[in-house]
Amino acid sequence: MANEEQQHGAVSIGEVINGQIATKIDYLQQLQNAIADHDDCQVYQLLDNQRYAAEIEHREQQPNDSRVMNLVDNLADQLSNYLSSNLIKYLGKAYPFFYYEEYQTGHYRVYFGNWWDRRQFGELDVLNIRFIFNREEYDKLAQAFKLSQAGKRYNSKRIGELSKENERLQSLIDDATTREQRRAELQEELKDITARSGIFESSRNRESRELIVEEIAHLEDLDQEARTAAENIKQNERTILNLSKENTILSYEQKSINDVFGSFEDFELANRSLYANYLASLSGGASDEGKRGSNNE
Repeated sequence: MANEEQQHGAVSIGEVINGQIATKIDYLQQLQNAIADHDDCQVYQLLDNQRYAAEIEHREQQPNDSRVMNLVDNLADQLSNYLSSNLIKYLGKAYPFFYYEEYQTGHYRVYFGNWWDRRQFGELDVLNIRFIFNREEYDKLAQAFKLSQAGKRYNSKRIGELSKENERLQSLIDDATTREQRRAELQEELKDITARSGIFESSRNRESRELIVEEIAHLEDLDQEARTAAENIKQNERTILNLSKENTILSYEQKSINDVFGSFEDFELANRSLYANYLASLSGGASDEGKRGSNNE
């Protein structure tokens, strides 16, 4: 009796094992067929059925099958490379100002614009159909949009501060002769006070002498700063030039976004909807076009 129960138990366990193997084989077969048919939409559904159900089919409570989802983890880079072709083609129209560089298999840098000194703006996550923006660069652009509403540019305040600083430094250079004359006057006054003081210096003379010494020290500090003023002016001018260039690049980026999306807010909305919008475009005929293209090869 015990042996019979064990036998039945062994059969049940075997059926479970066979069933799970069949499930895995079926999943891999579906993925293989989708790739063979150039059905990118089906590939994305198989890679993340939960998200696909929620954002494309508008069905909730569709958990991913953990028994099969990790079967192709070691193929992530290759799948990303495969799926990038149609995605980047779509993005070329939806985001015409972004350019992409595959720096290793399945990994893509995103550049903003094709102009000189363009910025690396982040990376493209092909498998999840999303941009991973460089947070510093993204925040800089967002702030530039905000400032533009008040008629200001991103680096205008800093450029103004450096320009005023250069004016002050130039004054230090120009006033060298005036300071030298004033120093000579103060030294003469100091000699007179010292000569009048004698052995016992009055509090009034002492205060006058201390004030003169302080002013002479201040003039020496200004002379010391004036010695490096010319180089500091050049450095500030280089910084102003770089800040001006950055303002220009940011203005290019703002215009690019406004020309395509109308506003930065609509650009952000499009980013949040990219997964659904792209897969909707595939189901609307892009994937069929991909199939026809493969048949012609």
